[in-house]
Amino acid sequence: MIEAVENEFSFQVGPAPDSNPDRPMPMEWAAYSQKVSAEWNILLAGNPGERAVQDFLEFHPSMIPGGYGDVGPGGNHRSEMFAVFTRPELKGEGPSYIPDFMWITRSSALVTPILIEIEDPEKPWFTAKGRLTSQFHEAHGQLRDWRTWFETGSNKEIFRRRFLFEDTYASRPIKPYYVLIYGRQSHFSSQKHYLVREQVRREDEVFMSFDSLRPLEKQHGSLTVKMTAGGQPYPWAFGAGYQTGSFVGEDAVRLGDPSAALARSRMISPDRIEYVAARWDYWRQVEVDRDRNKHTYADKMGLE
Repeated sequence: MIEAVENEFSFQVGPAPDSNPDRPMPMEWAAYSQKVSAEWNILLAGNPGERAVQDFLEFHPSMIPGGYGDVGPGGNHRSEMFAVFTRPELKGEGPSYIPDFMWITRSSALVTPILIEIEDPEKPWFTAKGRLTSQFHEAHGQLRDWRTWFETGSNKEIFRRRFLFEDTYASRPIKPYYVLIYGRQSHFSSQKHYLVREQVRREDEVFMSFDSLRPLEKQHGSLTVKMTAGGQPYPWAFGAGYQTGSFVGEDAVRLGDPSAALARSRMISPDRIEYVAARWDYWRQVEVDRDRNKHTYADKMGLE
């Protein structure tokens, strides 16, 4: 590496991402999108229930809306750690709650948690008289509970300490958005149904049917993360398009060993799994050395 300036903190040109054209590559987007969409349609056709849908989405985070500006105020930079949290606990003042999924996106002005509730895809939207069902109102009520949680006491600061891992977020306001994924598109037989649904939707809410979920290319490189009871994040599954690079170092230190998550991930070849594990460890060590030696790097960007 080339030393450019000498002072209390040495400034160095950082290590470059691997550009070897023969390295194992992730599954291409077009092939992945076609394959995962077909599997999703087969799953929905079999009346899978909520648990099976949750399992599927945990392995395919590109299918989960909200990770890159499609939900919320828009203009976000990316999700925290390129990750979606599965079943994170909102714990603080008052009752605790567990959304099914949560992205944490950010912009220059805001931190925007995107909290997602999924239900059994076969739960109906409407009664025979065209009114929203009690099952829908119960599911919708969970979004209200989460909103109340964020508005209670010091819960936003508790959330900040538990889920935001970078000091640069300290002064950014937290503005959550809420997503309910519920029912099937076939439940809507008239324009009136859409109007009835819109009457109960709040400004910070998004309603979607399961049929509307599609793999999102900007999220092809995402991963799914869980939290231990003590609040430590760890990787659960890697999306098929996950790629490493100089940006991975802090996340690799924070999330720890990826081996189990890579082993359970889907649509990733064995040689690609081995490669990602090796590069994850490489960038983790770069970050450890950076902290130990007080280096400031001009990181070389690129995906591996």
